[in-house]
Amino acid sequence: MSSDESQQRRGSYVPIDFTPEVSKQCLKQVEFYFSEFNFPYDKFLRMTAEKNDGWVPIGTIATFNRMKKFRPVEKVVEALRTSKILAVSEDGENVKRIEPLDLEGTKNARHERNKRTVAVMNFPHENVTNMTELQEKMEEFFGKLAQINQVRLRRERGRKFNGTVIVEFKDLPECEKFLKTYSGEDAETLSFEGRKLDVFTKKQFDLQREATRGKNFSGSGQKARSFTGHRKNMPQQEQKDENKEEQKEETSKEEETKVEDKD
Repeated sequence: MSSDESQQRRGSYVPIDFTPEVSKQCLKQVEFYFSEFNFPYDKFLRMTAEKNDGWVPIGTIATFNRMKKFRPVEKVVEALRTSKILAVSEDGENVKRIEPLDLEGTKNARHERNKRTVAVMNFPHENVTNMTELQEKMEEFFGKLAQINQVRLRRERGRKFNGTVIVEFKDLPECEKFLKTYSGEDAETLSFEGRKLDVFTKKQFDLQREATRGKNFSGSGQKARSFTGHRKNMPQQEQKDENKEEQKEETSKEEETKVEDKD
């Protein structure tokens, strides 16, 4: 077997029947990669696009964990050609947004998104081995509770899930309704697989992360309980320098994942 044939076999996956529903799922996933919710914070995709006039190889996207099940790649190309926001190159090798995102405007809009974002902590995380499967399970879990835009799983520096999920809701009323239901003194109990979950606003979560900077804040145990009561570790100063805030936001995005590693 030649080296080319060996490489092709290592990168191949079992073909599936591209039904209309499968094609829809495939298109939805790729459109998310290029959306305002992911692309501005995805360094790999941004850098790849910047080097090629906005284009990203479809073969590269096909290697992402949540895309590996969509085979053959030729069918992925066919699905992408039906997109209203993405363009496929004539040779079928690359894809990009039809209308480039205003990255600066998107970053400015993150403050508004944070208002409709919560952190849900204390998920079981000790024995997680398949992040893609967990991601899908979290999307299904929160999708039954409210209308959501995205779900991100936070990881430790060792790349393991740390028990905290960041959820962005479709709009502010949906977020406020969720917070009213599952946070506060008279809140309903929110649980997953028998474990009680803790719900906090994104602002509360970021303040706590700042207060516990440098510690192993895993989203469970004693450090998680420091959210309750008077929050003794909460810093008094809530307004941070804008540049520092942007840097912290980028770091936060790197520690979270909506999709998967792109190794």
